[in-house]
Amino acid sequence: MNTKNKSLNFIDLCCGIGGFHQALHNMGMKCVLASDIDKECRKTYNNNYNIVPEGDLSKINIETMPSFNILCAGFPCQPFSKAGNQTGFKHNSGNIFFDICKIIKYHKPEYLILENVRNLASHDKGNTWKIIKSKLNDLNYYTYETPTILNTLYFGIPQSRERVVILCKRKDLGSLPELPSISKENKKNTSLKDIIETDPVDTKYTITGKLKITQDVWNNFLNILNKKNISIPKFPLWTDWWDSDGNNTNVTKKNKKLTEEENKKTILQKQAAFYKKYTKWIDQNRQFYTTNKTILEPWLVSSREKTLWKGAVRKMEWQTGSDNLNMTQVLWSPRGSGVRIKKTNYSPTLVAMTSMIPIYGPKERQLTPRECARLQSFSENFKIHNNDQMAYKQFGNAVNVDMIERSARFLINNEPLFI
Repeated sequence: MNTKNKSLNFIDLCCGIGGFHQALHNMGMKCVLASDIDKECRKTYNNNYNIVPEGDLSKINIETMPSFNILCAGFPCQPFSKAGNQTGFKHNSGNIFFDICKIIKYHKPEYLILENVRNLASHDKGNTWKIIKSKLNDLNYYTYETPTILNTLYFGIPQSRERVVILCKRKDLGSLPELPSISKENKKNTSLKDIIETDPVDTKYTITGKLKITQDVWNNFLNILNKKNISIPKFPLWTDWWDSDGNNTNVTKKNKKLTEEENKKTILQKQAAFYKKYTKWIDQNRQFYTTNKTILEPWLVSSREKTLWKGAVRKMEWQTGSDNLNMTQVLWSPRGSGVRIKKTNYSPTLVAMTSMIPIYGPKERQLTPRECARLQSFSENFKIHNNDQMAYKQFGNAVNVDMIERSARFLINNEPLFI
């Protein structure tokens, strides 16, 4: 531990459950103020660090804040995320950035460490980044010319999580350290086995109902193709478009406010528009089905008889890069775009939606909250929220501890970013 760090204080804004706190505490630094608008996050934070975070940071009295050397903030990502409507600074929570700037202007900390979603880098054709960079420059801070995009895979963590990490240094302290080359070449080999709990876990995480049916249906599909030596398509499979025009999908859903004739006309228009937008994928799906109809039709008919196999789970995205695998050898997630299937070397990005918790095929269960904590590099003694849904949401929204710690060591101690 660098002895210099012991005398450094930091504030933790939009603190969530304390990813920044753990990262800087690991370096010997002390948190003197935290803030988050989410009540449940504040409870978890206090339970772990014995600090009661403030609420809405825009209402904190800037002048009475304790002195600090480093400002950390995982400011709201929803205004910039592809999952939202990408309203950026037009969104109320997007303006939190400017509230943070008021604190920076008054207190003039030595360093700033900010984190946001990958999409921040390209949001509004790059104008959002230009505004952020210009504002930080006006506040007398150096930051890098282009957004620094890091992936947790670069740090040996078995989760693919791309984030923009904004590292800033007050100009009178000298220039920023030179960034190393950052690309996919930085990715390390990882395995989910490293975070899977070795002791038996509660049976409540074992998949049942719709998830179990979904696993079985797609497992039958994979076994059929493997036995016939048919390659699994790399394009998204949309079974409701194999032999129909999207029957049983939102495209053909009736509007109760319309008459039967009006619905027929509206649905035909929606079908035509959907086909026009996704012509290539739909044609690929139909060609695949037609070519293999003798073996796929019995599977399709029997699968549709299962009442729980409906909605988005009738779509599948095979992203393992290999054939000859079944559902007990992969990691899969039920998503709005379908069942996304990957190898077990790493998890996709954890998200705040509890309906999208990854399922570890070899155990036929969801990843547990503790395993999600490990994917976000939280310590083993971290006290997880006792409500699973809340815990999953909190880890999905958290910053990754190891990635932030390496970034802070690079910025403040001039240590290597990658080791």
